[in-house]
Amino acid sequence: MKMEVFENNYSNYVLYVEDLSVEYTISGRRVHALSHATFGLKENEAIGIVGESGCGKSTLALAIAHILPQNSVVTSGRIYFKGEVIVDSEKGGSYSLQNSSRVRKAEKELSTVRWKGISIVFQGALDSLNPLLKVGEQISDIFVFREKMPREEAKTRSVELLSAVGLEPWVMDSYPHQLSGGMKQRVIIAMAISLHPSLIIADEPTTSLDVITEYRIIEQIRELRDKYKVSLLSISHDIAMVSNLSDRIFVMYAGRIVEKLPGVDLDSTLHPYSFLLKESIPKIWGQMDELLPIKGAPPGLIEEIRGCPFYERCDYHMDLCQEPGSEDLIDMGGNHEVACPVLPLGKPDTVRKISGRRLVRPQIDSDKVLEVESLQKIFLKRSGFKEKRRTAEDEVRAVDDVSFFIRKGESLSLVGETGSGKTTLSRIIGILETPTSGSVKINGEEINFEDEKSHYRFRDHVQTIFQDPFQSLNPRFSIGKIVSEPLDVMKDKPSPVERDRKVREAMRLAELTPVEDYINKYPHQLSGGQRQRVSIARALVRDPEILVADEPISMLDVSLRAGVLNLMKKLRQNLHISIFYITHDIASARYISDRIMVMYKGQIVESGDTETIMQHPAHPYTVALIVASMGLKGGTLEQLGDKIFSSPKSVFGNSCRFSTRCPFATSRCEEEDPPEREINPGHHVKCHYAEDIVSFTTENEIKPGVNMKSLKTQMGR
Repeated sequence: MKMEVFENNYSNYVLYVEDLSVEYTISGRRVHALSHATFGLKENEAIGIVGESGCGKSTLALAIAHILPQNSVVTSGRIYFKGEVIVDSEKGGSYSLQNSSRVRKAEKELSTVRWKGISIVFQGALDSLNPLLKVGEQISDIFVFREKMPREEAKTRSVELLSAVGLEPWVMDSYPHQLSGGMKQRVIIAMAISLHPSLIIADEPTTSLDVITEYRIIEQIRELRDKYKVSLLSISHDIAMVSNLSDRIFVMYAGRIVEKLPGVDLDSTLHPYSFLLKESIPKIWGQMDELLPIKGAPPGLIEEIRGCPFYERCDYHMDLCQEPGSEDLIDMGGNHEVACPVLPLGKPDTVRKISGRRLVRPQIDSDKVLEVESLQKIFLKRSGFKEKRRTAEDEVRAVDDVSFFIRKGESLSLVGETGSGKTTLSRIIGILETPTSGSVKINGEEINFEDEKSHYRFRDHVQTIFQDPFQSLNPRFSIGKIVSEPLDVMKDKPSPVERDRKVREAMRLAELTPVEDYINKYPHQLSGGQRQRVSIARALVRDPEILVADEPISMLDVSLRAGVLNLMKKLRQNLHISIFYITHDIASARYISDRIMVMYKGQIVESGDTETIMQHPAHPYTVALIVASMGLKGGTLEQLGDKIFSSPKSVFGNSCRFSTRCPFATSRCEEEDPPEREINPGHHVKCHYAEDIVSFTTENEIKPGVNMKSLKTQMGR
């Protein structure tokens, strides 16, 4: 049967989703994953969709690509691609490997749509690539099997494709595990554009990538969109990323589109959920206010929701919000639609009165609880039975001559891109890694890393919160067992009564209350934010003085991040605990820290008070981190040039490690590694031209619109 073509205006759209609803059947129960979604996407237009996990974003993406799982059913609506129906209740939206006449017929109809019409960039780059095949072979297969192209010609096209996404030819002969996260994601993007599709769906394309790598991916997608005139549907919980890629933003909640913004300016939001989503993000510039986490949790979608799905979590709900039709979008004019019958028709500005509470930082003592001196950790690139003279090129200096301290009750952040050495340093501080040289002192006593028996005593003082709450918790243990595990391995184990008291107190401190609702559950029964609170409770159960938090929010939704950050801030205030916070998100570092250290290729290149670093950075790498975090919608490359956002390169000899990427570098930088200097009280930096940079950033606050080119002119570059 030929694809049905309708005589309507939908042919003017590359993609039109009309009243689409999708249900899953799980354990005999129906889950209303997507309800009555309607929107259109025109040629070369970009729409971004944001919302919490479970809101239906990925279901929508999979339905458009016609690759929903087999337990899904399209209960209403259609999806049109260039005027042709590709998804409806009859065709469904799932993909099957069954060799039946019905499946073969559906796949034949969709063969011209997949790859050439619609392609998708999936979230997990490593999971999307075959680990057993070289990258070049995986890309070439697209041309060989889809275009019937000879293998040699396919290889040539693959090299050209990799070049288009900024990758060199040697990547062709590499396996996925030999590439960085950003490089793997660019390979996926290259595969997505290989057959010049009309529509690209980017489903969480930058999740867990550092801010510099994320910026490179965003710029790459934007350039490819302009070059090939493709339409783009970007889906993420990262509002900054989506706004940087899109012309318009839609907000989803509980399977519904609750707001359609006319542009990417989130200051125009009218729906309470959209506003709270925006307010849960730490600010990169301007006054720092308390973050507003969204109370409660999203509703279960087992039963169909009547009325507004945000009713239980909203401070402005009324009886009319539960009436049928209150969940429908209301046209506010100017392509702005909102599914709220209260605020848009009343006084929408009242929602903004709940913000504005200024952030207050706790007091800290002068006593140093942690001291690190000349710390170094060297890994070997290769080893073997044959002895050879070791050179600098055989070594990876993950941590190189690092010294710092943390006071009691203080929060110190370590920021930098992936591969800068942050996690290695955090593992040494957490007594999980042995340094090559240098010393670590806790309360004035030096840790003997060779004496494992002494580690028990020091771990009473320092505990680690790991990045991934989905992998760092044993799925076979109950929550009570997970939290009590650090007590069970102590040399002097507490009595069962004392053990139970400590577990319950740690859970209360981590706000897992009432405790009885959580203590007997298992990790799979909790949300991502609740799992991370379990990790925090486990770290607190031994009453440590120092918490090492290694990327504790990178795997969480935006709304959940605010709750975890506020919890850590509360622990500082109530327990007077010190926090060593590791992140690539400099905005969250600003929110939670008293001081910030910036790390690049194993060295601390800048450190100082938080607001000094944020408002008057003195190192070019710090400037790049801040500017990239702002999301200047394409202006960053014009501001600093693409060199500063290139991949890190190894530098040997006596050169500045950042000289290969620095837009302000001179021959002096290539010949002389700058020493660390204190340019202002408490402000240390490794850069020959720090005074010039800090002078410019003092006179011109770094924010959207500041012309960094004038700094190059001022420095005579």
